[in-house]
Amino acid sequence: MKPLPGFILLASLFLEAGLQAQLEQVPLHEAWTFAEAGDTVFRAAIVPGTVHQDLMRHGTIPDPYVGMNVDSVQWVEERDWTYRCTFTPPAGLLDRGHIELRFEGLDTFAEVILNGTPLGRTDNMFCTWSFTVNELLVPGDNVLEVRFTSPVKEGTKRLKRYGLQLPADNDAGAVRVSPYVRKAAFQFGWDWAPRLVTSGIWRPVELVGWDQARITEVRHQQVFRGDTVQVITKVRVEGDASRAQLSVAVGGERSMEALKPGSDTLVLVNTLVGADRWEPNGSGEQHLLEVEVLLEHGDRLLDRRRSHIGLRSIELDQRPDSIGTPFTFVVNGRPTFMKGANLVPPDLLLPRAGDSTWVRLVRDMQRANMNMVRVWAGGVYPPEAFLNACDTAGILVWQDLQFANWVPWDDETYRANATAEVKEQVARISAHPCLALFCGNNELNVAWHNWGWQGTYGYEAADEERMEQAYADCFLRDLPGIVAAGSDVPYVHTSPLSNWGNADGLRHGSMHDWAVWHGDAPIATFGQAVGRFVSEYGFQSYPDSALLARFLNPEELHLGSPALKVRQRSYKGDAPILRAIREWLGMEPRSLGEFIRASQQVQAQAYAQAILAHRGAEPRCMGTLVWQLNDCWPGPSWSIVDFRGTWKPAMYGVQEAYR
Repeated sequence: MKPLPGFILLASLFLEAGLQAQLEQVPLHEAWTFAEAGDTVFRAAIVPGTVHQDLMRHGTIPDPYVGMNVDSVQWVEERDWTYRCTFTPPAGLLDRGHIELRFEGLDTFAEVILNGTPLGRTDNMFCTWSFTVNELLVPGDNVLEVRFTSPVKEGTKRLKRYGLQLPADNDAGAVRVSPYVRKAAFQFGWDWAPRLVTSGIWRPVELVGWDQARITEVRHQQVFRGDTVQVITKVRVEGDASRAQLSVAVGGERSMEALKPGSDTLVLVNTLVGADRWEPNGSGEQHLLEVEVLLEHGDRLLDRRRSHIGLRSIELDQRPDSIGTPFTFVVNGRPTFMKGANLVPPDLLLPRAGDSTWVRLVRDMQRANMNMVRVWAGGVYPPEAFLNACDTAGILVWQDLQFANWVPWDDETYRANATAEVKEQVARISAHPCLALFCGNNELNVAWHNWGWQGTYGYEAADEERMEQAYADCFLRDLPGIVAAGSDVPYVHTSPLSNWGNADGLRHGSMHDWAVWHGDAPIATFGQAVGRFVSEYGFQSYPDSALLARFLNPEELHLGSPALKVRQRSYKGDAPILRAIREWLGMEPRSLGEFIRASQQVQAQAYAQAILAHRGAEPRCMGTLVWQLNDCWPGPSWSIVDFRGTWKPAMYGVQEAYR
């Protein structure tokens, strides 16, 4: 058992010229059932999915998004669950030299059992898990079980083993276990999301068969010299590839070479002259080149990978200047102002947000004249459909690694687990020309130095030293090394690099400007205090009445109703919105409808003012990323696109300000 590199996910079964590629994939998404651990009655389940979705389908729990139901389903996180399916493998698959059972995502703590034999345990929802099953598969019926342990129970065990509560301000549980598990942080609660800690086979599962050899890694590097570009492709293979031949075609230009005996890696070079560059949205066209990698032995096609690349260079200029420390993206040799937003997962129950939802969000950003999206650290790594859409739309991706608002656990097993996760995701995401930056974490550094955690959690000097060392080991040593080895984009250890709470921070690096919402400053402050790159800032509004009416009863649709208060997750409540409505619009809302419309109007004015100030400060300021683009459930937040995908007035204002 091992987490697999993300590039293996690109494998597929190809048929061309009468030849069948040796890699064969058999999805296992049918005939799944589930039950609570210890129960003998199994009910139909849908895979990929989550236990909350299956319980909802059978009427065991209500829809947590309706009314105040979210509080009534919290018991689910404390239980263990078993998923089971019976399947018959294709006859030809059993003759393959290598057969693997592959899960692209298990959330989170699971034991996998095939025909009564345990294959292994998983402990990371962000990894691909693979098991060799040649000796266990049989003709006819095979029984596959996945036994999930409650993430809260497992996290509690880990907390006790660690002996120290790590900071976890957003974790809404009685026991804060989120820092000890490799699982989407927002499931544990955030200031724009309720707590909904789930389990399940949340991504595809399949059998994979192959013979002799296969491709396991394809990595491209680009070297620019004038109008000439060398595309250097590193290909790694697994199995017996002696006397096999590899070829790489980039935009029709093919190079080939035979593997040397005993070697599993080959580097091939394609030279392109006068090829068009890939440019961000608004700076030019998104020229993409098709890439094909073939592994052949004689006249047999052993494996094939198809993908695309864009010819582009990306640097992050942080060289000290007369002001302080810039944070400037240099794309194809040109300093480029970044206009964008922060992305959160589009649903708390992740499998419900299909590829079309992720792609729609990219199209929204493109229409709104954005050229960058920050994929935030407390959710999940984005799917291929999202990254492909960013490639074609020209949306640069600032990719946070999934560490949000807590210090990493210094347990060696946890550290190895997180390292395997990051290696896989760096390899996968780096294959896309849209990638611009890897960032180690969200707000850990600024929180440690400014939020008073030391006093809040009662840490002693030895505790602080231990956590500071864990931070350095993870974000200043391990992760930058992984990014440097597997990618050609810059790395920063955290966002933000400066704090909005002091004037000197305006001169240095990235900033999360929360003076208005969290600091109670007037909205006009957005135009008065501008950092070098503002990677978060925002102001809340409510979604419109039509969306709320889908999830609340008519008698709940009034100001102050308990069901409406459940939707407001910020510790500030609605007070900043009401204050801004009075200050900016000079009115007192008399109904929910008036309040919603006024909240949206004030939000639109706030974002327009901030963006115009940021853009007006160019080149001192070289980027502005609204917090936040979208929602994961129906409620008030800083979003400019609501849960159903409708643009709020602020999105139209952002579109105009980014023009």
